[in-house]
Amino acid sequence: GEGATLREVLKHKTVDTAVMIEIDEVMVNVSHEYIPSWSDCSPFSSAAWCVEDPRADVRYEDALAWFMDRFTEDGSKKDAGDDPFDVIVMDALDPQ
Repeated sequence: GEGATLREVLKHKTVDTAVMIEIDEVMVNVSHEYIPSWSDCSPFSSAAWCVEDPRADVRYEDALAWFMDRFTEDGSKKDAGDDPFDVIVMDALDPQ
């Protein structure tokens, strides 16, 4: 929730969209307030805070539930909709 992983993804100019799914919006905001350097995109973006980068799509919801709603166990999509992801980076504990 501190935005460091989002920052590392957004460093790459070839990234069109980075989806960050974080269950706790308060954590994101508190991290921004107390450790702003972790989510600072100003060296390579028009936005100082990575969450405000135009390529960032930040969603405040349960990431596991988000994936389970959209994908089957074999990884195929449940329905046509959003474009597929090229890369998925998870910065999370194993929920199992």
